[in-house]
Amino acid sequence: MTLVNIIFVTLVFSTTVTKAEVLSGTVKEFDFEVEIQNSALKTQVQQIFDITTEINSKMDDVKGCTCSRYHDGVFHVANGRYTYNFEEAKQACIDRGATIATPAQLQAAWEVGLDACLAGWLSDGSVRYPIRMPRQGCGINTNPGIRSWGYKPKDQKVADVYCFKR
Repeated sequence: MTLVNIIFVTLVFSTTVTKAEVLSGTVKEFDFEVEIQNSALKTQVQQIFDITTEINSKMDDVKGCTCSRYHDGVFHVANGRYTYNFEEAKQACIDRGATIATPAQLQAAWEVGLDACLAGWLSDGSVRYPIRMPRQGCGINTNPGIRSWGYKPKDQKVADVYCFKR
């Protein structure tokens, strides 16, 4: 096994452990070291680990959002899958120092790359989701755009929420 393969396996294993922690809440820790003789490669590997640590730290700062889906101030918040009514959705945004996004804000976020097959409440009481790349289970036979489930009864727990924070 080459060093690159070992690093890849280590990163994949690390990702698997992280996902397992989230799902089960319990994971055994594994400590091991790999000695790298080539100083240039050693420096590059250290930079990768430093950047990974910095990214993980910044992602921890944004609790409850789908960080990879943060665009133009708009981000998706869920507590399970489709568990908020309208008032709970607004409160979830307030709890994160944000407001519930408007349809125009979701549209602007979609225009700069937001793609989420996740329906969320918006400020006008509608439930929508932005799709840039239609795919199986998410608008496969339609054009990209903002999908709408319409206006749902505000007391029903039918969606997640899109929040906005500048």
